[in-house]
Amino acid sequence: ADGVVLLAMIGVSLWGASALPPGAQVPVHFGPAAYGSWVPKGLGLVLWPAIGVVLYVILIVHAHDQQTHAASGLTIGLTVALVVILVTEVGAIKVAMNRAGHES
Repeated sequence: ADGVVLLAMIGVSLWGASALPPGAQVPVHFGPAAYGSWVPKGLGLVLWPAIGVVLYVILIVHAHDQQTHAASGLTIGLTVALVVILVTEVGAIKVAMNRAGHES
């Protein structure tokens, strides 16, 4: 399931690349409910899946080092975190589209 979410993140970035005009900016943030900064479209659309991949790798490596019971808890946490990142990525692209004057 985690791999499917990562593929969805890549697909959303590709959609954003085609939907956003040249020169558009994408919001990124590292806190709840607040977009902290705007970055160029290319960087923003790569950043979201890159964060997902890094999180995926860190937690999978950590899960393999733990006991089976602890690993299953981390796997569930990983899936939830990836879904939250995916939803946030979609929201960021919609905000960028609205800012660029396009309907979402």
